[in-house]
Amino acid sequence: MKISYVMIVLNGMPFIEASLKSIYDSAYEIIIVEGAVKQCMFAANPDGSSKDGTVEFIKAFPDPKKKIKLIQGIWPEKCEMQNKAVKIATGDYIWLVDSDEVYKKKDIEVIIGMLDADPTITQINFSLFHFWKGFEYVLSSPILKSHPGFFRVFKLDKPCYFTTHRPPTFLLQRYKKTTYQMNRVENSVMVKKGIFIYHYSYVSDSQVKQKVELYKKYGWDKFWKMDLDDWFNNCYLKWTVANRETVEAKYPVWTGDKRSRTELFLGVHPDSILERSWKI
Repeated sequence: MKISYVMIVLNGMPFIEASLKSIYDSAYEIIIVEGAVKQCMFAANPDGSSKDGTVEFIKAFPDPKKKIKLIQGIWPEKCEMQNKAVKIATGDYIWLVDSDEVYKKKDIEVIIGMLDADPTITQINFSLFHFWKGFEYVLSSPILKSHPGFFRVFKLDKPCYFTTHRPPTFLLQRYKKTTYQMNRVENSVMVKKGIFIYHYSYVSDSQVKQKVELYKKYGWDKFWKMDLDDWFNNCYLKWTVANRETVEAKYPVWTGDKRSRTELFLGVHPDSILERSWKI
């Protein structure tokens, strides 16, 4: 089974290293589409590229089998970034991976085994562990617990393309249906198998600050009826293990659900996270 991993990224340090290490061995190809969407140019260089060394890291990443293809630019939106990758992908499946998402290699092997056993599968959805302010706590939210999952693996049957990014919706033109409407594997199935995505997007201050600024550009602060600057300064930055109950009594830890709280992570991180000491 040939897997075309697709990663869209702007300022992906430091977790892009762990992400790439977790997927490299299982990849047929890794297509990285780098650069800012127009709303996020505030976080980019004038040419749209990452400011944090992401491009330099990608170019230096060991790639003995020449699997990595890097495409750069300034993009209208993330959907266009994904579709740029779809045009050149040649695998059997597209697997979207954010630069701060990490997998366990043994879990990837199980998933590829599922696809080999049943190539009629058109989509696989996952649940995520969203790590918060380090590696010991994760977000917990009623909305996330009832969420239909995060759409990541899609049957590649050209002509096909993503119609949206939020959530990623993949249309197979031959069937005039999305992969979600066909033979999808629900995230509940993956949870029963003990397979999750390990998501480190709320660990780094700079990463969360960039999210907040982008959310304000989209007007999501008004939609959520939240002062995101206040949330960042007085919830995210001030949160500690010692004061978590006090802070969380006033603020949600996830902006998408005012009932969200943190809970202790009781699992085991992927090897590519465990193998190094992290300075965030």
